[in-house]
Amino acid sequence: MISPTIIRIDLSNKKVKCENIPATLLRKFMGGKGLAAHYLYNENPPGCDPLSPDNLLAIMNGPLTGAPATNCVNFAVCAKSPLTGTWNDSHCNGWWGTELRRAGYMGIIINGQADSQVYINIVDDKVEILDAADLWGVDTFSTQAVLKKRHSTNREARVLTIGTAGERMTKLAGIFAENRTAARGGLGAVMGSKHLKAVVVSGHGKFEPADLEAFRAIRKKINQKVRTSTGVENLRNMGTSELVEIVNETGGWSNRNYTSGRDDKLSEHLDGFAIKEKLWDGGSRRRPCPGCAIQCSHLAVVQEGQYRGLTHDGPEFESITLLGSNCDIDDPVAVTTCEHLCDTYGLDSISTGSTIAFLMECYERGLISKEDTDGVELTFGSVDALIETIHMMGSGEGALAFAANGTRDASERIGQGTEDFAMNVKGLEIPAYLPQTAKGQALAYAVSDRGACHLRPWTYGKEVLGRGGQLDPMATAGKGEMVWDGQQRNAIYDSIGICKFFTYAAGLDELLELYTASTGFDMNRNEFDMVGRRVAVLTRAFNNREGFGRDQDTLPGRVMKSGSNPVTDLELDAMLDEFYDSSGFTSDGIVPEQLLIELGIK
Repeated sequence: MISPTIIRIDLSNKKVKCENIPATLLRKFMGGKGLAAHYLYNENPPGCDPLSPDNLLAIMNGPLTGAPATNCVNFAVCAKSPLTGTWNDSHCNGWWGTELRRAGYMGIIINGQADSQVYINIVDDKVEILDAADLWGVDTFSTQAVLKKRHSTNREARVLTIGTAGERMTKLAGIFAENRTAARGGLGAVMGSKHLKAVVVSGHGKFEPADLEAFRAIRKKINQKVRTSTGVENLRNMGTSELVEIVNETGGWSNRNYTSGRDDKLSEHLDGFAIKEKLWDGGSRRRPCPGCAIQCSHLAVVQEGQYRGLTHDGPEFESITLLGSNCDIDDPVAVTTCEHLCDTYGLDSISTGSTIAFLMECYERGLISKEDTDGVELTFGSVDALIETIHMMGSGEGALAFAANGTRDASERIGQGTEDFAMNVKGLEIPAYLPQTAKGQALAYAVSDRGACHLRPWTYGKEVLGRGGQLDPMATAGKGEMVWDGQQRNAIYDSIGICKFFTYAAGLDELLELYTASTGFDMNRNEFDMVGRRVAVLTRAFNNREGFGRDQDTLPGRVMKSGSNPVTDLELDAMLDEFYDSSGFTSDGIVPEQLLIELGIK
């Protein structure tokens, strides 16, 4: 059954209380992103400073988080973003959410600001706010080691923490749960603004499905699909690195600050085959999340060079691209080292790589000089420059420390027309897929509720890779409706508590069966789909209230003005019109009051 309890923590007054979640809210919003959106929409003061005590930080499980079935490991970290000023939910897999569920909780809502550095320790029904002075200034991995040793008993304590980047409230700071990350949107800065270093949890309960027989039946059905899925087999062997070669061949793999979509030399050195042999011992060192039948994660071990002996989970496709090809780096050891450094300091590796690629272009254009970089020759292809810049960003020391606030902030600082190639939407850096190669993916970047996001939805798979059908990637008709449908579907995934790789083997019908067997809610497909619509509308309404509408649903100048297939103003306008029409928003991208009432939001 769903744990109908959340912990409320007021850090300003050091008060803790638990409250039950009404069943009506659970049916409407599920959990995860959806339930967090409900609380933030109703309790965050409109227009609040993201780094003020008023900005709620919600860490929320879904109803399936911790279920003994494949991919049921996801939890959401949600707040108003200091990077974008929008709604932000960033997701994390691994062990932490499952442990919180075992302790008996659906989630935690944190407000206020402690008067000194603290961390939270949860052991079942005991919740403490403890002194963290000895942990402030300590990196993520060392913090986890200290707190595991301090609090592990008959169960291993699980640790959610920020690094030094989050302590300094830099806008690219993420939140780290062992080897998994809720990285995007600067939520580590929100945690740091509250003087909160970590949340430790140990739980001794277990997940109990409402209908055990039905749960076992649908779990068996899903596991059979996993065993027979070709996509799952590829993912198990090479993780997301399998996409490097595939996306490069389609011309959508970002290179040199998104100026090119294909580089066969880079691809040959960075694709899944190269990484598997050079770093993963042929793919034998898998590091799966608990209960996962897919097992996409691998442990890398650096065997040579300056960083010999370094071990790291990954690297993943997005980091391979943003820290690799987008900076013109072809060395998988360097990419792995840089991803590890980002995790150590507590930085989002996607935004970090994008920001450094932007600065490399500025340097090569002569818009910044060695005097601006503390003597670092910030040229494309320089591993030393890449590593040194990450150190400055993470430590806050050096001329390039400002880069830890992202491309928009850096562009405003440098000026000189750099906003055209500062590759972000609403402040959030664009991920690995070159938007000019798939007009639907470009639209998805433009209208995502948290800024540029390839998962809201991932239309590239259908438009270019032919997954789930084949569409003309250069066509605009139908893309607005497709993106809105995808936003609703992904809102379900992000609220229910699954890793999105669940969808490689099973669909919404199986997910609904798993949900009803787990919760006991007798929900039909129409009501299930309506949850996705309600959550997608709600986060849009949150952004409307913060001043976001059609004018902000746009793309960088490089996407709209250059390359062989730019997304023109006319094309974007046509897709936006269709998107707003499909969703029921006004032509200005505003959620009508009546729609909020119809969906039970108001």
